[in-house]
Amino acid sequence: MSSVTTLMTEPMPQADARDELTAADARAIDALLHGGMRMLRFPPPLESRFQTDTALERLQTLLGAGALVSVLFNWLLLSDWMMIPDRFDDALRMRLMWFTPCILLGLIVLTKLKSPALREGSLVLAGMVSTIINVHLCVGSTDPMAGPYLISVSVVLVYCNTVARMRLRPAMCLDFFVMAMFLYGWSRLPQAPFAIMAPAALTVLSLAVFTLYGAYMQERDVRQNWLLLMRERLLQHELLQANASLEEASRNDQLTELASRRHFDAELEHRWRQAAQAGQEVSLILLAVDHFKACQASRGQGAADECLRAIAGVVRADFQRPDDLLTRFAGEEFAVLMVGTTLQTAVGAAERIRKAVENLRQPHGPDQRDLITVSLGVSCMRPDSPHASPTQLIAVADEALHLARQRGRNRVIAFGTQD
Repeated sequence: MSSVTTLMTEPMPQADARDELTAADARAIDALLHGGMRMLRFPPPLESRFQTDTALERLQTLLGAGALVSVLFNWLLLSDWMMIPDRFDDALRMRLMWFTPCILLGLIVLTKLKSPALREGSLVLAGMVSTIINVHLCVGSTDPMAGPYLISVSVVLVYCNTVARMRLRPAMCLDFFVMAMFLYGWSRLPQAPFAIMAPAALTVLSLAVFTLYGAYMQERDVRQNWLLLMRERLLQHELLQANASLEEASRNDQLTELASRRHFDAELEHRWRQAAQAGQEVSLILLAVDHFKACQASRGQGAADECLRAIAGVVRADFQRPDDLLTRFAGEEFAVLMVGTTLQTAVGAAERIRKAVENLRQPHGPDQRDLITVSLGVSCMRPDSPHASPTQLIAVADEALHLARQRGRNRVIAFGTQD
């Protein structure tokens, strides 16, 4: 027996109420953090990303060091005047009038260079040129202090490896060059006393080793900190993905593939506000499977789940509009939320569902004559009506569903509000 009952009443009182790394990169990062970094190099993809991520900070360091050396390098003019006064005029021209303008011009060029290797190479070149200037001034001097003054090349080592924080490989190249130039200068100054030059050579060599170790430690720390940052980003990305998956799962019912109650509650508030702004009606259909507990007891949980999936298919087939929200409301209950739908239209849709479920002719017990049916309650409100609210919309539909069950099930009862 079927029945559709529509009662037009005054509203009921309000009820209580988020450049990515690959999996291979992630494995490489873990291996590097646990197994160390051989010669401070990453696999090509990570190395490229490291150079890109640190390029701006590295450029700022190089620019600051270059601006500083353009001033500090000229302080050596004082020691030039004291140690090799016969070469002071040449020192003034080479340091102040040639090297300093070249450094300042180089700073402009440095900002245009995109390659990290070229930027580091420019630092090595500047260190080599300053070393050549110092050695050239000493070799060309006849002053007896010219030999001991070769130790001034150690300033290049200290400055490039500490202030400019040179990378390990460029630092090794520069340190080797500085030591070679020191030995070359010593060979060109036979009058320099061995008792002074040998300790000076050991001093330069010690500075080269110590500052090279410092360059190694600095770059190792920079790379290790970058790896830790990348691993943190990976963990955050994985966490976001897991949260997104959980959020998606929480918004969809896995059994029926309809929206979940959580998603329904969130969407109801949103769509209610939209309807209020547009001056539209909001209709809600609540339907419950009749005698569902008996179906579970007699046919088993698997058959009961198949019943729910079949009813979900019926609901899905009848509502094709993107704006209709189809939900597994709770257990054996379903809900359909419709914006811009009148009470009469919603009642017609509910009756179609009732008949379609009845036509499935699925038995709910041992007796094949006992077929699965549904009871439906419909409510319709205008958001701008007195006492109207999303909570009230649900309460009215639930009351209509309860009345449908009381009156014999397999029927539709609707409550609407007066305009």
